[in-house]
Amino acid sequence: MRILHLSKFYPPDPGGLEHVVARLAEGAAARGHVVRVIAATGSGWARKPGQRVTEPPRQGVVVVRLPTHGIVWSQPLAPGYVTAARWPADVVYLHRPHPLADLATLGVRHPLIILHHSDVQRQRAARAAYLPLAHKVARRAAAVVVAAAANLQHAEDLGPEGRAKARVIPFGVDEVRFSPKEAASRPAAFPPPSAGPVGLFVGRLVSYKGLDVLVRAMAGTKLNMVAIGGGPERARIEAMAAESGVGHRMTFAGEVDAVDLTRFYRAADYLVLPSTTPAEMFGVVLLEAMACGKPVITTALSTGVTEVSQRDVTGLEVPPGDHEALRAAMLRLAGDAALRRRLGTAGRERVLANFTLKGMIDRHLALCEEVASRR
Repeated sequence: MRILHLSKFYPPDPGGLEHVVARLAEGAAARGHVVRVIAATGSGWARKPGQRVTEPPRQGVVVVRLPTHGIVWSQPLAPGYVTAARWPADVVYLHRPHPLADLATLGVRHPLIILHHSDVQRQRAARAAYLPLAHKVARRAAAVVVAAAANLQHAEDLGPEGRAKARVIPFGVDEVRFSPKEAASRPAAFPPPSAGPVGLFVGRLVSYKGLDVLVRAMAGTKLNMVAIGGGPERARIEAMAAESGVGHRMTFAGEVDAVDLTRFYRAADYLVLPSTTPAEMFGVVLLEAMACGKPVITTALSTGVTEVSQRDVTGLEVPPGDHEALRAAMLRLAGDAALRRRLGTAGRERVLANFTLKGMIDRHLALCEEVASRR
């Protein structure tokens, strides 16, 4: 089967959506399918203007990176996208939010699957123009997938017909790569063991992730925190941490590679995901931490976050934006090793039962076979 993925970007460009696309693409290629990904060139790629690059297969996946002439409202301007999407696939995946890919599918006659990661979030000024297109594409899609049932209440871009045909296939992680082994060595970003338990944040440093709430929660305590990731909020949050007197206990490690990421999870005592808005639709980092046997602290959002970690079973939950409640939860985990072990063990078991990478790939490939057979 020939499978085409339409994505904004693709690794090594960072991002949760990009991570999921890569896992699905590589998983299908490993099963013998022919897989291609169309993506714009991200900020980390130095390309000559107008240059389209078809990369040699990596993990069995051919990636076509298109020249990008700037980004407007989080949308890469890649005019070659529409033409590139006409590759003769048996099944086409549209990874939303990605209005340019929606437009490209109008010229595609192959079975279409929409994997709805989230609605367009910040570009409200363009929604009046985008929604008719979004609903039209959702109506003609052979199938629609969301990672959690709760996410459907935040899926206005699908329209009523798209939501009616949606099915839930949760994201999954590699439970072998992410496992509760002892860290081979403590990353340099971590304080010495004598400093006490260390919390970990993993994600883009953007406003909805709640890093400002995390800084306020740490103020006046001896809590330690390591933050992995980059983004437009980094300078502001670092300055805020310094002004709040927690700069020496909150380390900003920047982007880390795949090998180092598992070392960070294993060296940490717990994970904090303090997101403040429904823009946090799932939280794959929760699965990664739970697979490593680590307890998590999440916020009570009306999205798939609450379907990943179970309150008081695999982690603690606090109201979004409540720094005092977050502080109490962090102090509770930092001060109770037995609780950390109990929640961490339950988290690992939950991942093995519900959120494995193999399970995700199996269900998506079964869906591909289903929609291709209807043609």
